[in-house]
Amino acid sequence: MKCTVEPRSWRDADGQAAMREFLLCPPPRRAVLRDLMAELLSPNSFSRRCAADLARRVSAHEPGVLRKFAGVFIDLLAELPANEWQTRGYVALAAALNASTHAERMNLAVLVRPLIEDERIAVRAMALEAFAILGAADPELRDEATLLLESYRRDPIPAMRCRARRMSLVLLGSEVKAGPQTPNRSRRAPKG
Repeated sequence: MKCTVEPRSWRDADGQAAMREFLLCPPPRRAVLRDLMAELLSPNSFSRRCAADLARRVSAHEPGVLRKFAGVFIDLLAELPANEWQTRGYVALAAALNASTHAERMNLAVLVRPLIEDERIAVRAMALEAFAILGAADPELRDEATLLLESYRRDPIPAMRCRARRMSLVLLGSEVKAGPQTPNRSRRAPKG
Protein backbone atom coordinates (compact mmCIF):
# COMPACT_ATOMS: atom_id res chain seq x y z
CA MET A 1 0.00 0.00 0.00
CA LYS A 2 1.33 3.41 -0.97
CA CYS A 3 0.97 6.20 1.56
CA THR A 4 0.74 9.76 0.41
CA VAL A 5 1.65 12.43 2.86
CA GLU A 6 -0.17 15.74 2.64
CA PRO A 7 2.23 18.60 3.23
CA ARG A 8 1.50 20.71 6.27
CA SER A 9 0.03 24.08 5.60
CA TRP A 10 2.19 27.05 4.70
CA ARG A 11 1.54 29.56 7.45
CA ASP A 12 2.25 33.27 7.54
CA ALA A 13 5.23 32.60 9.83
CA ASP A 14 6.66 30.20 7.21
CA GLY A 15 6.32 32.88 4.54
CA GLN A 16 7.94 35.51 6.75
CA ALA A 17 10.86 33.20 7.58
CA ALA A 18 11.36 32.26 3.92
CA MET A 19 11.35 35.93 2.94
CA ARG A 20 13.94 36.81 5.60
CA GLU A 21 16.14 33.93 4.47
CA PHE A 22 15.84 35.01 0.82
CA LEU A 23 16.63 38.65 1.57
CA LEU A 24 19.63 37.75 3.75
CA CYS A 25 21.33 36.13 0.77
CA PRO A 26 23.68 38.64 -0.83
CA PRO A 27 22.91 39.67 -4.42
CA PRO A 28 22.94 38.35 -7.11
CA ARG A 29 21.20 35.51 -5.21
CA ARG A 30 21.61 33.04 -8.06
CA ALA A 31 21.09 29.90 -5.98
CA VAL A 32 17.97 31.09 -4.16
CA LEU A 33 16.52 32.50 -7.38
CA ARG A 34 17.13 29.19 -9.13
CA ASP A 35 15.47 27.31 -6.25
CA LEU A 36 12.54 29.73 -6.11
CA MET A 37 11.84 29.46 -9.82
CA ALA A 38 12.23 25.66 -9.77
CA GLU A 39 9.60 25.45 -7.02
CA LEU A 40 7.33 27.93 -8.78
CA LEU A 41 7.43 25.86 -11.97
CA SER A 42 7.22 22.55 -10.11
CA PRO A 43 4.43 20.09 -10.93
CA ASN A 44 3.68 20.00 -7.19
CA SER A 45 0.84 22.43 -6.47
CA PHE A 46 1.85 22.90 -2.80
CA SER A 47 5.41 23.83 -3.82
CA ARG A 48 4.05 26.23 -6.44
CA ARG A 49 1.79 27.94 -3.91
CA CYS A 50 4.59 28.36 -1.36
CA ALA A 51 6.99 29.67 -4.02
CA ALA A 52 4.35 32.06 -5.37
CA ASP A 53 3.75 33.40 -1.85
CA LEU A 54 7.49 33.87 -1.36
CA ALA A 55 7.78 35.64 -4.73
CA ARG A 56 4.90 37.94 -3.73
CA ARG A 57 6.42 38.72 -0.33
CA VAL A 58 9.93 39.33 -1.63
CA SER A 59 8.61 41.51 -4.46
CA ALA A 60 6.49 43.57 -2.07
CA HIS A 61 9.53 44.11 0.14
CA GLU A 62 11.88 44.89 -2.78
CA PRO A 63 9.76 45.77 -5.83
CA GLY A 64 11.49 44.73 -9.03
CA VAL A 65 13.82 42.22 -7.33
CA LEU A 66 12.40 39.51 -9.59
CA ARG A 67 12.03 41.80 -12.62
CA LYS A 68 13.76 39.40 -15.00
CA PHE A 69 11.07 36.79 -14.21
CA ALA A 70 8.04 39.03 -14.88
CA GLY A 71 7.40 37.24 -18.18
CA VAL A 72 7.53 33.86 -16.43
CA PHE A 73 5.01 35.06 -13.84
CA ILE A 74 2.68 36.34 -16.56
CA ASP A 75 2.91 33.07 -18.53
CA LEU A 76 2.35 31.03 -15.38
CA LEU A 77 -0.70 33.09 -14.44
CA ALA A 78 -2.17 32.36 -17.86
CA GLU A 79 -1.64 28.61 -17.38
CA LEU A 80 -2.60 28.03 -13.73
CA PRO A 81 -5.85 26.12 -13.23
CA ALA A 82 -8.72 27.81 -11.41
CA ASN A 83 -8.48 25.37 -8.48
CA GLU A 84 -5.04 26.82 -7.62
CA TRP A 85 -6.69 30.07 -6.65
CA GLN A 86 -4.19 31.15 -3.99
CA THR A 87 -1.27 30.54 -6.30
CA ARG A 88 -3.00 32.54 -9.03
CA GLY A 89 -3.48 35.49 -6.69
CA TYR A 90 0.09 35.40 -5.43
CA VAL A 91 1.50 35.11 -8.96
CA ALA A 92 -0.66 38.02 -10.14
CA LEU A 93 0.77 40.19 -7.36
CA ALA A 94 4.37 39.06 -7.99
CA ALA A 95 3.93 39.76 -11.69
CA ALA A 96 2.45 43.21 -11.06
CA LEU A 97 5.26 44.14 -8.68
CA ASN A 98 7.90 43.07 -11.20
CA ALA A 99 6.42 44.07 -14.57
CA SER A 100 8.74 46.78 -15.82
CA THR A 101 7.66 47.35 -19.40
CA HIS A 102 4.46 48.70 -20.87
CA ALA A 103 3.97 45.45 -22.82
CA GLU A 104 4.32 43.33 -19.67
CA ARG A 105 1.85 45.51 -17.81
CA MET A 106 -0.70 45.42 -20.62
CA ASN A 107 -0.39 41.62 -21.02
CA LEU A 108 -0.83 41.19 -17.29
CA ALA A 109 -3.81 43.55 -17.18
CA VAL A 110 -5.62 41.26 -19.65
CA LEU A 111 -5.14 38.34 -17.25
CA VAL A 112 -5.94 40.25 -14.06
CA ARG A 113 -9.23 41.80 -15.20
CA PRO A 114 -11.16 38.49 -15.12
CA LEU A 115 -9.68 37.66 -11.71
CA ILE A 116 -11.35 40.77 -10.31
CA GLU A 117 -14.64 39.00 -11.06
CA ASP A 118 -13.58 35.64 -9.56
CA GLU A 119 -16.03 33.86 -7.24
CA ARG A 120 -13.48 33.84 -4.41
CA ILE A 121 -13.16 37.04 -2.44
CA ALA A 122 -9.45 36.50 -1.78
CA VAL A 123 -8.72 36.21 -5.49
CA ARG A 124 -10.77 39.32 -6.25
CA ALA A 125 -8.93 41.28 -3.55
CA MET A 126 -5.49 40.20 -4.77
CA ALA A 127 -6.46 40.94 -8.38
CA LEU A 128 -7.73 44.39 -7.41
CA GLU A 129 -4.42 45.07 -5.67
CA ALA A 130 -2.46 43.82 -8.69
CA PHE A 131 -4.47 46.01 -11.06
CA ALA A 132 -3.91 49.04 -8.82
CA ILE A 133 -0.16 48.35 -8.87
CA LEU A 134 -0.30 48.21 -12.66
CA GLY A 135 -2.28 51.46 -12.75
CA ALA A 136 0.25 53.15 -10.48
CA ALA A 137 3.06 52.13 -12.83
CA ASP A 138 1.35 52.74 -16.18
CA PRO A 139 -0.55 55.95 -17.03
CA GLU A 140 -2.57 54.08 -19.66
CA LEU A 141 -4.12 51.90 -16.92
CA ARG A 142 -4.38 54.58 -14.23
CA ASP A 143 -7.90 55.84 -15.04
CA GLU A 144 -9.31 52.33 -15.21
CA ALA A 145 -7.63 51.42 -11.92
CA THR A 146 -8.97 54.58 -10.29
CA LEU A 147 -12.53 53.76 -11.39
CA LEU A 148 -12.21 50.17 -10.17
CA LEU A 149 -10.92 51.23 -6.79
CA GLU A 150 -13.61 53.87 -6.44
CA SER A 151 -16.34 51.33 -7.17
CA TYR A 152 -14.93 48.81 -4.70
CA ARG A 153 -14.59 51.41 -1.95
CA ARG A 154 -18.36 50.97 -1.50
CA ASP A 155 -18.44 47.19 -1.93
CA PRO A 156 -20.52 45.27 0.63
CA ILE A 157 -17.58 42.91 1.27
CA PRO A 158 -15.24 44.37 3.92
CA ALA A 159 -12.10 42.78 2.39
CA MET A 160 -12.79 44.46 -0.94
CA ARG A 161 -13.51 47.85 0.66
CA CYS A 162 -10.33 47.66 2.73
CA ARG A 163 -8.16 46.66 -0.24
CA ALA A 164 -9.68 49.37 -2.42
CA ARG A 165 -9.04 52.05 0.21
CA ARG A 166 -5.46 50.93 0.80
CA MET A 167 -4.67 50.72 -2.91
CA SER A 168 -6.32 54.10 -3.58
CA LEU A 169 -3.56 55.63 -1.47
CA VAL A 170 -0.92 53.81 -3.53
CA LEU A 171 -2.49 55.02 -6.76
CA LEU A 172 -2.78 58.57 -5.43
CA GLY A 173 0.87 58.45 -4.37
CA SER A 174 1.90 57.44 -7.87
CA GLU A 175 -0.01 60.40 -9.34
CA VAL A 176 1.71 62.78 -6.96
CA LYS A 177 5.14 61.37 -7.93
CA ALA A 178 4.33 61.63 -11.63
CA GLY A 179 3.34 65.27 -11.23
CA PRO A 180 0.69 67.07 -13.19
CA GLN A 181 0.07 65.83 -16.68
CA THR A 182 0.92 68.48 -19.21
CA PRO A 183 -0.33 68.29 -22.77
CA ASN A 184 2.22 67.79 -25.51
CA ARG A 185 3.09 71.12 -26.98
CA SER A 186 4.22 71.36 -30.54
CA ARG A 187 7.69 72.61 -30.98
CA ARG A 188 8.11 75.77 -32.91
CA ALA A 189 10.70 75.95 -35.58
CA PRO A 190 13.53 78.25 -34.64
CA LYS A 191 13.34 81.67 -36.17
CA GLY A 192 15.98 82.21 -38.59
